[in-house]
Amino acid sequence: MARPAASGRVDPDKSVPAGLIASFGRFVLPFEIDRGLAPGDVGARPTGVLTFCFGFQDVPFQARAERRDGRAWLTLTGDLGSLPFSIENPRRRRRLLKVLNGAQTGTTLQWEVDQDHRMRVVGDIELGMPLTPMAVIAGATTLLVHCRPYIDLIVQVASEA
Repeated sequence: MARPAASGRVDPDKSVPAGLIASFGRFVLPFEIDRGLAPGDVGARPTGVLTFCFGFQDVPFQARAERRDGRAWLTLTGDLGSLPFSIENPRRRRRLLKVLNGAQTGTTLQWEVDQDHRMRVVGDIELGMPLTPMAVIAGATTLLVHCRPYIDLIVQVASEA
């Protein structure tokens, strides 16, 4: 972190601007992640959409938090890997399709195979307001708890020889 000069101001060559610590006093709590730091700030996301990625049980997920009709929503999309062709491994293909079918009927999430033979899981959940980091984490955790047994099974079957 940059060291203050004798005047108490931060060196302009460093990454921390002068008055940064004082600016924290402008925060209006709760801090909503799709808004600026305080009313009227230009720091708000122009789209109002927050996107991020994370991994869960060896599955990469993309997340998108946004407001729709004044309500906060979180969409998670997990890439479950490639569905093998019948010629490659008919047994694994059959088993994976069986798990995907069971997951489709056993959860409220969408389990699909796209035109590139990639298996995906997609889920939406309405988040409580305000749209805080805690609300996003709670929403993501809720969706993942519902689909974890199926994800575990898909990962296990997909890794079989």
